[in-house]
Amino acid sequence: MHQIKKFYLLLLLAVITAGSIFTVQVIRARKITVTPNATPLLSEGYYDIPIENDDQILGNPGAPLTVVLFNDFSCPVCKLKYYEINKFVKEHPQDIRLFLKEIPHKNLFYKTNDLPYRSAFCAGKQNKYWQYIDILNTQKNISSESDLTKIAAELKMNTTNWWQCVNSDEAKQKIARTIAIANSLGVDQTPTIYVNNKKINLENDINIIEMLTKFIVK
Repeated sequence: MHQIKKFYLLLLLAVITAGSIFTVQVIRARKITVTPNATPLLSEGYYDIPIENDDQILGNPGAPLTVVLFNDFSCPVCKLKYYEINKFVKEHPQDIRLFLKEIPHKNLFYKTNDLPYRSAFCAGKQNKYWQYIDILNTQKNISSESDLTKIAAELKMNTTNWWQCVNSDEAKQKIARTIAIANSLGVDQTPTIYVNNKKINLENDINIIEMLTKFIVK
């Protein structure tokens, strides 16, 4: 009988001890605060993005809001962002200006084809840059001379002068400079977007149009 009482006493002590430990842990857990590791929408620092004399401008050249889009014709998301921003600029032509920096997609298995990018640059020589870009972005796998020439002809360009430009050192150097600018900024994916020299974090689920609208609200 004495042993039974002793057993129940020890059991009671064990329960009390376990309960005390549990209570302490609960109190400690309530005191823990978790700070979310939120990535800012815009970069804290500013990026020096060269704007060259032969860069094409959509919108007001003197607009207070500048968007620079590093783009790639082979990138579906790039096309979506381009059309969103392009439409917004056309709806607010006095408030914003857009620059495109077209950089060819790198491929490990075959030589990068920069022909479409040179052809777009040369379309700008005939004041057809944005029309040419619009058409090029609606096409899939446009990369051959015949495909690109068809677009140039559709826009009633002087295809002889345009094609001479496409194969010129000037066009090749333009693409090389754009790639060098992207590398200097650490642009490792497309699209990459800068607003007034601040980089947008596209990993956030953002509505680019809502964000730009907030920038121009007076």
